[in-house]
Amino acid sequence: MNTDTTIDITGDTKSPQSLHPLLLPEILLLVAPLLSQTSIYHCVLVCRTWNACLTPFLFQRVTLPSPRRFDKRASRPMIPAMRRYGGQIQTLICGDNNAVLTQITPDCTAVETLVLGKIAADVLPILRGCKDTLRRLEFTPNQTLRPQTLLASAMSSWNARGMPLGVQLTKDILDAITNMSCLEHLILDYLGLKNQDQLVQFFGFCQQLVSLELHNTAVIGASPANLLFKRMESVSFVDCGMNLSDQMMFLVQCPSLKHITWIRVGHMIPIEMLGPLWTMSKRELESLDISNGIMADDNIALTLNKLPCLTSLVARASLVGPHSLSAVDRLKETVEVIDLVDCAQVTPEMVNHILSTCTALRSLSADRLWAMDVIDSQWVCHELQEFCVVILGHSVLPKYETQHAIYTQIAKLRKLRLLNLGRSGATPNWSGKSCLDLGLANGLGQLSALDQLEEFDFCQMRHKLGMGELKFMLKSWPKLEAMHGYLSLDQDRDAFLASFLKNSRPGIKLKHNLRYRRPTTRWEA
Repeated sequence: MNTDTTIDITGDTKSPQSLHPLLLPEILLLVAPLLSQTSIYHCVLVCRTWNACLTPFLFQRVTLPSPRRFDKRASRPMIPAMRRYGGQIQTLICGDNNAVLTQITPDCTAVETLVLGKIAADVLPILRGCKDTLRRLEFTPNQTLRPQTLLASAMSSWNARGMPLGVQLTKDILDAITNMSCLEHLILDYLGLKNQDQLVQFFGFCQQLVSLELHNTAVIGASPANLLFKRMESVSFVDCGMNLSDQMMFLVQCPSLKHITWIRVGHMIPIEMLGPLWTMSKRELESLDISNGIMADDNIALTLNKLPCLTSLVARASLVGPHSLSAVDRLKETVEVIDLVDCAQVTPEMVNHILSTCTALRSLSADRLWAMDVIDSQWVCHELQEFCVVILGHSVLPKYETQHAIYTQIAKLRKLRLLNLGRSGATPNWSGKSCLDLGLANGLGQLSALDQLEEFDFCQMRHKLGMGELKFMLKSWPKLEAMHGYLSLDQDRDAFLASFLKNSRPGIKLKHNLRYRRPTTRWEA
């Protein structure tokens, strides 16, 4: 029977109120996938309806705690929750906590991205259980737990087949990987594939991959010459144990390759061979990472001149210099990412020239800019989203006017998401202190236009941040999620300011003196 009235607990009758659209589960389920993990965390606290509908989305991305930080008492409610919502986990980052991984594996049936940090037999169940769902697998053990040590200690133990446990473990992991039907992105480290049968099995499977990243002793041997990797668009060799000639031949076997990371710390790599290869085959390389290499500036320039479609150049701690940057100047209308941190031959004038000529630039990381150049230049990189540089020196203007002029110039970069003004380089080679002071009185208020800012780094900058500056940041930067640097040298005041920030914007990350490093280039579809 329909009724037109309802009775509340006091006995009064009143007209029913229609259910708010945001309380309808079908609406919440449409909105939830668009929210960040932090936003969902706060939403589940709103009401019972939101809690019931949105809690499963908290488990789409799960990072297991390190064993060193793992409290068995605190974990008691965590493990049952992960079991209950295991079917919701899409990204699982394990690190080296395989003990918890073993407990939740049977319930993790929909994992698409898996990051493992320890080579051991107890990772095999999840590799086998998710063989039809995994699209990305990162097998990068902690370098302090090198499998050479782990496997050497295991060689004294023999299984029922009379085979060394280390050899059997390698075979089982290789079998588990090559049985994955949907895998497209693979990052491998320290597995030690070297005999011909292993190489044929592994590289035959790689024909279905879109991106491959090999570290250290992941693979020690050449790809069969008769294979062609038509789907491969990104290849990364990071201190790879393969011979350089074998690495080069593998690149030749990838006709659709667009992204290369070729890092061999302190060693020469034949980069000059890349240019002619791409010119003759009429391929279009878009991204190149040659960090920590010792290739000559002339050779790098020759390569860049042969890559007219390049949009990303990461060359940290390399010998990039004036010749290479002259080649970059020819790409000024297309290049989007340039990383020149710790490049001794790159001068502040060169960095300023990049800002003044590269119209498509989205990310720039370098060591130094002169204050006078910043004031006098007309930057054209209005699409810039990441800006990491230290501004040094003085100008002919008074200090107050200089700082205001610099902040005004930075404020023109309205699309910035990451602003790093407080350090110089990733190593102690560059110890110059920024000439900017963080304070509203010094012009910080000019940055109110950066309403897209998500991360602000002011490590090693002189400042006396107060409540006024923090309230300005919270009001002007509504998307701010992370800050790097000490809020105050006084520990008590630092704790007070940190507490104010976290209460005003729950979920904000405060980190002290962490050196900003661009992660190893990993291209994803």
